[in-house]
Amino acid sequence: MSRDQQFISVPVPAQYVTRVYALLAELDLKEGEMSSPLPGGTQGAEPDENWPVKEWTVENFRSLIATDLPSIQRVAAMLDLLAAEPERAYSTTALVERINLDRGQIKGALAAFTRHLHAHYGRGNWPMKFEWATDPDSTYPAEAFYRLDKVNAARWQEARATA
Repeated sequence: MSRDQQFISVPVPAQYVTRVYALLAELDLKEGEMSSPLPGGTQGAEPDENWPVKEWTVENFRSLIATDLPSIQRVAAMLDLLAAEPERAYSTTALVERINLDRGQIKGALAAFTRHLHAHYGRGNWPMKFEWATDPDSTYPAEAFYRLDKVNAARWQEARATA
């Protein structure tokens, strides 16, 4: 976003707000302004000098698994699904269907997860990749997709097996 970009308020019926947000994200993608929604690649939480990108280790994953917070356990359920098929991207819609959480629970869990990573791990990156894309099976024009690479999937599975 450039400094001289102007914003205009446009009233939108409440039932369409989420779709308008998704449409704006899709427009950014099409214009190439948002090839990665986050600085430093599609890592998840936004890294900066206060929250560096750090490699995820099996021990980090064990610690995460041992965390009792409901939000962290929701993210753990996401990681279980993502680790079962490394490199496969799951849309938010697919996550909702497969891990029995609604969109609000997923969004809230990921926000809490980011705060947890800052407070307890001193890092700014999620273990899973995140990107915006369109899903022909979804009613949303664009939505978040999540996936685990092979390395983090193997480390997550090892942590689950030994936790």
